[in-house]
Amino acid sequence: MNEVKSDNTILVNELGTNIDHLNHTSPGCYVSVGQAGGLGSGLGSALGAKLASRNRDVILMVGDGSYIFGNPTAAHFVGRSENLATLTLIMNNNMWFAVQRSTRTMYPDGLAVKANRMPLTELAPSPDFEKTIEACGGYGERVEDPGKLKNALQRGIEKVRDGQSVLLNVITQPGGRD
Repeated sequence: MNEVKSDNTILVNELGTNIDHLNHTSPGCYVSVGQAGGLGSGLGSALGAKLASRNRDVILMVGDGSYIFGNPTAAHFVGRSENLATLTLIMNNNMWFAVQRSTRTMYPDGLAVKANRMPLTELAPSPDFEKTIEACGGYGERVEDPGKLKNALQRGIEKVRDGQSVLLNVITQPGGRD
């Protein structure tokens, strides 16, 4: 990300993870709701950031579960109708990892943990999220090879600067970090 974003880029983080390794170089370049809640708020936050700063690139980093909660069709429709081109980067691990982690933490001796099966936390088979934005006039791309991510990000930023919203559906390993 550091290799493709500009110093003027606004990063909106709804990944629920620390991204201190990304260079934040100017005031107002980072938006996050933190760990306390707001599931699904990233799409609206990205649109708001773009509305407030039309001359800046806005990149939303979001998990697949949070993306679903963000009412993506409505968000992409508004982005198109109001000329608010943003880049959405979905980190797709095929699950609501935060829900699974919370279940393990709250109920370590519970039936779900003992069975190693957390009902309603898996998002498999995964939707083709990149097609959602295409239905709203944007550009969608599925990225399965980590070696191709940088070029996909560069293509995406170019399209955003040309006025077209972009979604990159980045396929990661199932699960998350503990």
